[in-house]
Amino acid sequence: MTGRQVAAGGYTAVMTAMADSLDGLSPADWDAGTDCTGWTVRHLAAHLLGAQEDAKSVPVVLGRRRRGKRRYPAMTVLDAANQVQVEDHAALSTAELCRRYRANIPAVAQAVRRFPAALAWVPVDKTMAPGASPLRLGYLFNVIYLRDAWMHGIDLARATGLPRPVSAAETLVVGQVMRDAGIQWGAEPGVEVELTGVISGLWQLGATPVRARLRADGVELCRSLSGRTPDTQPVAVSGDLDMARKLADLRVLF
Repeated sequence: MTGRQVAAGGYTAVMTAMADSLDGLSPADWDAGTDCTGWTVRHLAAHLLGAQEDAKSVPVVLGRRRRGKRRYPAMTVLDAANQVQVEDHAALSTAELCRRYRANIPAVAQAVRRFPAALAWVPVDKTMAPGASPLRLGYLFNVIYLRDAWMHGIDLARATGLPRPVSAAETLVVGQVMRDAGIQWGAEPGVEVELTGVISGLWQLGATPVRARLRADGVELCRSLSGRTPDTQPVAVSGDLDMARKLADLRVLF
């Protein structure tokens, strides 16, 4: 399968799991605060719906970025556009947010599958992608919107106490996150990272030979990489103890 086909399947899996979770929320759940500063669960759902609309239409995503830049010049281009998404859906009922979110899933998958190759290299920011490289539309559509929806499933579970939305796309998303972590780490002396818990696996970041073997809870490391404050930190199982601190400070785009 092509990268676009893989991404489309990932979207279908992640968004269907999210839609099921949103449908199961109680009225009180919608007002719960989340790990996203200033956002309730309702704000989070409005953002997720906006991200779907962006994924279906390049003009929509570019238009929201222009509006976000004008309204929120102090924010990053993505954070400003996210806030515009929330504002665009402020008048919708929670039932309508849920209905539209689920209804959009097939169209989002189709849009990603058919994303024009000619547009994939169009930059929307000069340095936001891994390695301080340009953030391009293809990466935004194939990777970031998918990763963002997946991470918000963790946010939703933490806010409501309900089970985390889990789908068949877990391996795909976590693999992309760790790949980008490796790019951010760069060619410096490397580490082996063992992820434990419900998200597990073994990755190498950096160059060989490695200087340390680190262990981290998979969910908490992904939260840390996104800039959220994790409940637990990576620990050095062997080797250079400072490598655990470096991993804790590492960030990738979500």
